[in-house]
Amino acid sequence: MEIEQKIQMLKSRETKSLIEKLHQAEDALEKAMIDEADFKNSNHGYLGSGDCQEVKRILAELSAQAPETNGDGKKMTIPDKETWLAKQRTENKELSEAVQKQRQVSFLLDDHQIKVEMTKRRLEGIRAVLALATQQIAFLASG
Repeated sequence: MEIEQKIQMLKSRETKSLIEKLHQAEDALEKAMIDEADFKNSNHGYLGSGDCQEVKRILAELSAQAPETNGDGKKMTIPDKETWLAKQRTENKELSEAVQKQRQVSFLLDDHQIKVEMTKRRLEGIRAVLALATQQIAFLASG
């Protein structure tokens, strides 16, 4: 292969635009990760598996306020209190709102994590193409 053909091939690789895309993907990944961290920081009380800290706090307050007797006038048993607390998830406005906020935060956190993962995959793809172009350039240079 002649030098002119090699130069044409190298120019057709569009390495400069590929490197620009690499930098853009790196910036997008950094932004997505910062956004995720900011979101976690601002919603830390609503994160976690099961009940979040905020829901647990409200449940603890309600548990202390639970009635001593049930509707029949008998002392409430532990299962009775658990049933009463479970009903409070829909009847108590503060608890209901906290449970709903926890669901929203969980959904939005999943969205942030998906964005980070997709950006990582785009970055990996660009790096793979750049590695291929580098190998092609090395091959052309050796011949």
